[in-house]
Amino acid sequence: MYFKSLWVTYLTLSCFHILAWAAENTDPSSFNANDTLHRDVVIIGGGSSGTYTAVRLKDYNKTVAVIERNSQLGGHAETYVDPNTGYAMNIGVVVFAHLKVVTDYFARFDVPLTTLSFDQSVEYVDFSTGKAVNYTPPSAEAFGTALAEYAAQLEKYPALQGSFNLTYPVESDLLLSFGEFVAKYNLGDMVPQIFITNQGYAPLLNISMLYIFKYLNSDQINSFRQGYLTTVHHDTQELYRKATEFLGPDVLTDSTVLSVDRSGTGPVQVVVQTPAGRKLIVAGKIVITPPPLLDNLGGYDLSDDEKTLFSQFVANGYYTGILNNTGFNISMSAVGPNQPYDVPQLPGPYTFSINQGLTQVYYGSPHVLSEDDVKADILATVRRIQEARGIPTSTTPEWLAFASHAPFNLMVSNEAIQDGFYKKLFALQGQRHTFYNGAAWHTQDSSVIWQFTEDYILPILLASL
Repeated sequence: MYFKSLWVTYLTLSCFHILAWAAENTDPSSFNANDTLHRDVVIIGGGSSGTYTAVRLKDYNKTVAVIERNSQLGGHAETYVDPNTGYAMNIGVVVFAHLKVVTDYFARFDVPLTTLSFDQSVEYVDFSTGKAVNYTPPSAEAFGTALAEYAAQLEKYPALQGSFNLTYPVESDLLLSFGEFVAKYNLGDMVPQIFITNQGYAPLLNISMLYIFKYLNSDQINSFRQGYLTTVHHDTQELYRKATEFLGPDVLTDSTVLSVDRSGTGPVQVVVQTPAGRKLIVAGKIVITPPPLLDNLGGYDLSDDEKTLFSQFVANGYYTGILNNTGFNISMSAVGPNQPYDVPQLPGPYTFSINQGLTQVYYGSPHVLSEDDVKADILATVRRIQEARGIPTSTTPEWLAFASHAPFNLMVSNEAIQDGFYKKLFALQGQRHTFYNGAAWHTQDSSVIWQFTEDYILPILLASL
């Protein structure tokens, strides 16, 4: 009994000290002037949405601070540069839609765009065995016919183009799985191409049509027809390097959020660990852009509503990388013999693409995996293909670059969608001095996220300042 009392007392005092530490470390008086930044808006996350929001706020003469945990801005826009040749290869965001917001953004930073060329020969392989298969994808004409029918169905939901604008009760087609929708409207000839295009969406045929319509939107369809835009220098990071120069000292890279205090009627207070020590940012508003999963938001003073909503998200896993010494001399795409529409089962790699003699790999999973597990699975697949082709295996493939884009494609259940999840989610915008941006609030597509920022986030954010 005495021991238990001491233990309870110890826990009580420990909690008191933790709370006191947190209070002390968000109190402006505990930071000297050099370690305190006063801004109109603090932006957490310097990925696609965070960087664009910061740039545009500065255009409106607002002061900003961008907190980025990585050493560079850009999020999924990662680039590998061959140290021997200087040749750049995108291993994250590659393509963009034909939108004015896209061309204007790249033009202001003098980053040239061109139409992406698909000129590689591809061999179809069963990655589970490593053996080539006799497979012929649907013809371009058949794909175009199916895509036109899909577009006709998409046109029934114009409000989805800009946001999660749903009517209730939710239309039944939006709750069908992609596989059910394909069967209903006879769209099988588009499935193999969409499997490659909707990178990271797994298992593709099981995903609700709400999320398929969000990603495979009218801008994507136009890009299928006109060709996607990509950077001339194969280097999407070029845009973010120049954005970093524009934002200057307002960017804090290699920095993590320790605590967020949005509780008062006054400004938001964010304590950040930077390479130069702890900083306090005092801002009128906060924009939060990381995927809103509870594991991502440690130190945030989440409300009960935020916790309830964010806890319902599930995410896919999406990973990319570059290998050498594979012995591959042709690009390969995975097919799944005896699977519906020949779509391979995931988790697993689904494309090996040859670029400058190196092997780029794309890997998808229905759920988030550890990087070690993904790498091991990829190398095991490489070995199977090598053995099936008689490629000498004396040289071990080497990782030159690897990028985890997980958590990817945040979704909730059909029951949550029907119960008004997205109406409740968007009701958080503006509460407690907080605005949310990023893929979870629209889709995994920089082009439409930038348009969403222009049409939705900036107007309500600027009106609140």
